[in-house]
Amino acid sequence: MATIFNLPPKIALLLGLLALVGCATVATTSPVCIAGARLDDGGVCAAQQAPNHHIPFREGTSVTVTQGFHGFASHRQDLAFAIDFACDEGTPVTASRDGVVWSVRKDSATGCADPSCVDDANFVVLDHGDGTYSSYFHLQREGVLVEPGDQVCQGEVIGLCGNTGFSTGAHLHFSVMSTQWTTIPVLFRERNGAHPGVLLPRTAYTSENRRTSQCRPTEYSTLGPDAFAHRGILLHHRVPTVLGGDRDRSVVFQGTYSGEMTHVAVHRRPTSGGEWMEQCVPVDDHGRFAFRLNWPESRFDPGYYFLMLTGSDETCDAPGWSWSYRIRVDGD
Repeated sequence: MATIFNLPPKIALLLGLLALVGCATVATTSPVCIAGARLDDGGVCAAQQAPNHHIPFREGTSVTVTQGFHGFASHRQDLAFAIDFACDEGTPVTASRDGVVWSVRKDSATGCADPSCVDDANFVVLDHGDGTYSSYFHLQREGVLVEPGDQVCQGEVIGLCGNTGFSTGAHLHFSVMSTQWTTIPVLFRERNGAHPGVLLPRTAYTSENRRTSQCRPTEYSTLGPDAFAHRGILLHHRVPTVLGGDRDRSVVFQGTYSGEMTHVAVHRRPTSGGEWMEQCVPVDDHGRFAFRLNWPESRFDPGYYFLMLTGSDETCDAPGWSWSYRIRVDGD
């Protein structure tokens, strides 16, 4: 399989530069982009964001990468930019960057080498406040040492290496994700020091992830005004991804819709499953709309929800979509 590691040198260098700047684009006549880039709405291959992180183990720990980007075994599609680190059961796992805990699971005792166990992994997900999230999977049962809402500093221990979920042996599955919940390329400072790089499979690295004594509180990421632009919707304000607790349980949506449907619909559903809930509002002759979306506690239990805005008819019937944003609703 072709990967970013066997591209012609000039193309590999170009992709590396694009990844570092995070916003450059390269025209293409093909609807398929080569590794490390994505096709934007204008038909242009744009380099994905490539944030810098540290290896998620204590400083001085030597770890071997057993599966890297585009790994044949399981790092495909949404998981294409994940990395597996071999580690003994109970090895401390540390935050790769400062962040705030978005979600955790700690109660699973199940792990097996079959995809049927894929939903049984214990994990920690950190929100870094910039629209990126780092995830740490296959942790030990009760080996998660943080809770949602905790602020953690780079190098702080957040869990213990384990073998839960879809796993053939103790290891850490690490990735950095976008707000679309798909993995994005990540560069590690341990690779080239001042010039972070991609970690390679079957290669050992020594972590330089020093525990920082203090770090600034991280605000939860928000969805930008163009979050639903692929559905023809531009908002006037950013959208919070965490509601409830000491925060408002409602969101004001105001913006414009550029399509030919008569309404804008909001679709919500618990990430754990269940029925989609729809609410739709009309747009005026200029495509403008404004409404407040409430999340009453009597109807929306604390937890995680999928959220999508799209053009619809007056019955909230809308064209389908393949992924949704995630919203966390906390109890009051």
